[in-house]
Amino acid sequence: MARICSVIASSHSPFLFKPQEWWNQVRDARARTVHNPVDSDEDNARKLARTRAAMGTLRDIFQRSRPDVCLIFGDDQDEQFGLSNLPAFAVYAGGEFEGYRELAYAGVPGSRSLLPKNNETWAKVAARPDLARDLLESLLRSGFDPAFMLSLPNPAHGMGHAFMRPLGSLTDGRFDVPALPVMVNCFYAPQPTAARCVAVARAIRKTIEAWPETIRVAVIGSGGLWHTPGAPDAYINQEFDQAILEGIRAGDTDRLADYFDHWQPGAAFAHLRCYQSFSGGTRMIGGIGSGTGETRNWIMAAAIADRPGVVVGYVPVYASPCGMGFAHWDMQ
Repeated sequence: MARICSVIASSHSPFLFKPQEWWNQVRDARARTVHNPVDSDEDNARKLARTRAAMGTLRDIFQRSRPDVCLIFGDDQDEQFGLSNLPAFAVYAGGEFEGYRELAYAGVPGSRSLLPKNNETWAKVAARPDLARDLLESLLRSGFDPAFMLSLPNPAHGMGHAFMRPLGSLTDGRFDVPALPVMVNCFYAPQPTAARCVAVARAIRKTIEAWPETIRVAVIGSGGLWHTPGAPDAYINQEFDQAILEGIRAGDTDRLADYFDHWQPGAAFAHLRCYQSFSGGTRMIGGIGSGTGETRNWIMAAAIADRPGVVVGYVPVYASPCGMGFAHWDMQ
């Protein structure tokens, strides 16, 4: 029987992969437009060290669990899907895929170009189409209707950053663990509710546990926490982030999903333009969107684990701005 050997949730911000000088450049470019404190060079150096230390802890946990396959909950941001076709859930059930290791673009936000594909920027990842197809069949029998891909719609770009970045970080850049990407529409309204995400995750857990092969499965919830990239008045809602982290620690996934689904901005912030980004440009209403919507992937990981989690670290990166979080669940 298959066994879930580790469950991890992590931000996948580009700030994880860039040196302090880049942090400072982005801070300086955004300082006049972002409603956040401005970190000094020394603050940025300390926060960079904290994010890398937290990711290092998660890397150790992942590698000690010795997974045979890694199921990743992540979102797609115009990498494989666009507004002409955007499923709520999609399972990649094809063979080996490729993508950018960490970053697809050079330069700071607003002045960037696609990087060339070479051994330093581009990687191949093995897949588990047998497990993915069984997962699809099981979800359909359970009353869910996921989309699926047997190949990438946009192979020129490759698999999205929500999948490549955490897998590369946790494998020390080797990408030597086969991956099973599960795409969740977190960015573009109307998005699935967190309650629906929990139900899907629980059905996935049952499928994994019923898989007849003796394999070890790691699960990753990729993205978050609070960030609204590109919004001129973006800020970090640390009250929201702390509520999510407390929900992770408590292990009550249904309550956590309910908080997410019923959250509304306070009166003092409701006028900010950053909340318009929750629709992703569709002008429809669908709950929390933009980068903050990736918190759905954390909630799905929590539903897979079904127990209290451990928060390894939380770093409010004002240069981004993004509330970067790192957590895991002890599955021993």
